[in-house]
Amino acid sequence: MSGGLNRRFWTLWASFTASNLGDGFSLVAMPLVAISLTDDARQIAAVAAAQFLPFLVVGLPAGVVIDRTDRRVIALAAQGVRAVVAIAVAVGLLTDSMSIALLATAAFVLGSSEVLTDGALPALVRNVVPSDRLEVANARLIASQRVANQFVGPPLGALLFVVDSALPFALAGAAALVASGFVAALRGNFIAEQAGDDALPMTQRILVGLRFVLTHDVIRPLVIAVGVFSFVGSAVNATYIVLLTERFGFEPTSYGLLLSVDAAASVFMSFFVARLIATTSHSTSMRFAIVCFCVAAATLGLTTSASIVFVAAFVNGLSDPAWNVVSGTVRQRLVPDEVFGRMMTAYLFVAWGLKPVGAITAGVIAERWGPQWVQLLGAIVVASMFVLARPMFRRVDASMAGGTGNGSQP
Repeated sequence: MSGGLNRRFWTLWASFTASNLGDGFSLVAMPLVAISLTDDARQIAAVAAAQFLPFLVVGLPAGVVIDRTDRRVIALAAQGVRAVVAIAVAVGLLTDSMSIALLATAAFVLGSSEVLTDGALPALVRNVVPSDRLEVANARLIASQRVANQFVGPPLGALLFVVDSALPFALAGAAALVASGFVAALRGNFIAEQAGDDALPMTQRILVGLRFVLTHDVIRPLVIAVGVFSFVGSAVNATYIVLLTERFGFEPTSYGLLLSVDAAASVFMSFFVARLIATTSHSTSMRFAIVCFCVAAATLGLTTSASIVFVAAFVNGLSDPAWNVVSGTVRQRLVPDEVFGRMMTAYLFVAWGLKPVGAITAGVIAERWGPQWVQLLGAIVVASMFVLARPMFRRVDASMAGGTGNGSQP
């Protein structure tokens, strides 16, 4: 049942789950607060963009910190920042002092902590899980993320929002504190192997990760593909609440339920993705993810039926673990520990740096032509990856067939 995973992994899993439960509360509450403050799709999209802007602004320097600092300490600091920001938003709502500008600022600070979290977490997983169990470990983390972040958090957050808009953020802050407690209980050495480049100027040390990403035969095409997914995913997510409220008349509770359907599909898929990879290939799982995303986005862009929206949400949920388990495992197996933090933040700099651009672009499209066009155009763009990403699929399969790479032992 545990998939051969050890106690240290489950401690990390508990922290990750608590953190994502808090994220689930704010995931549903943030756009609901934004749409209560303005009906301008561009301003609503700007709040979504602000959360991912830090990947461009502080992403590369953060990689140096991750490779030179105890990664457990980084995780503790990130959770502390999340707690403070969430509670500050709750206070702002209670005192009726919240504005779009303040909400976007809070999103930016939360995004900055996420840069550190997303850069350090995959390295922590490598430290506590043997390489041949990475697919299973990543699948369990994705299942946990989807349950907490979208299956439990959003509907509960939506209900709490109806009672008082500050409640979801207050509980998000509490969840971050619980996550900190589990991280503090994690035992082991989480300082990266030293690369011997401390004498180099800071600029050169920062660029090590970027050069690694852009020159690696497998990581380079993978990050380009993820960049396309990130651009389109951010676009459709940024205007999702606009589509649901304007086109289908969804209320906050319906919105939370829809996110739960999406999450339920992801949890379902997470328990089968490792078997799918083992019986077919890593690239088959990635192709499956592309198909599911395109079918869901095209359906949302074309349908006028609220019931069909729930079917599309379920199909979309299948894509997340099918792609992310593979991309996460590829990075963990192929990248040396001494540059892993810089690689990871450089990877996110390139891929997730496109998220703000996608969100702003979607806001303009939705305001001018309607949010359904964001979904339709997104489906067309991602569908092109089926042809353009063929060389990447071959390289991923070849690299994963070549051994277990650089994963750490427990």
